[in-house]
Amino acid sequence: MGKKVNLYLIRHGETYLNRYKRMQGWCDSPLTEEGKVVAVATGEKLADTVFTHVYTSDSGRTLETAELILKENKHPVPVIKRTKAFRETFFGGFEGEYSQVALKQIAEVGGIGSFDELRQQFTVKEVADLIKKADPYGHAESFDELWTRIQGGLEEVVGLDYEDEANILIVSHGNTIRNIVSQLCEEVDASVEIRNASITILQHVDQEYGMVCFNQ
Repeated sequence: MGKKVNLYLIRHGETYLNRYKRMQGWCDSPLTEEGKVVAVATGEKLADTVFTHVYTSDSGRTLETAELILKENKHPVPVIKRTKAFRETFFGGFEGEYSQVALKQIAEVGGIGSFDELRQQFTVKEVADLIKKADPYGHAESFDELWTRIQGGLEEVVGLDYEDEANILIVSHGNTIRNIVSQLCEEVDASVEIRNASITILQHVDQEYGMVCFNQ
């Protein structure tokens, strides 16, 4: 059996655009005070975990969250590597729109009454493509566009030179984590809301991914 690596996927803490219930993909906003509190709490949970590498998206909210988490760590921490690969979905013309307005339009394109119902009846892949179809500008990422960049980031991470049972921290975004889980761990219901600062752990060994915990 080959070397194992544990991928700690953590969503950023609550931001002001989260609080105001607006669509936040590539647009960015800082953490609220509550967002900072939950990030610190996650850091305390992981204080004894040794991380060999740390990645974030290139959004300020993931970097801020990672710094708060690592500040609680009892071990020497690696330099944070920021990458576009782990960005949130680009929502195109829906960026900054009130979530209720945007999600209603997306659901209507799918012929469904509400976005919650849409998530239950369509796959994560199908929902991504409906977002692009509903975007009046057509700029939102399709599933293939989204997954191509995420997959490239994952391949870089699992291809690193690491010791067996190494732990790698990836601070990313709700929809990004949802897509990773839906593609790599089909037995898990990825339609649920990914909570701010929640921990999802995947283990990679011999080219296969397995779920350790989800959205904890």
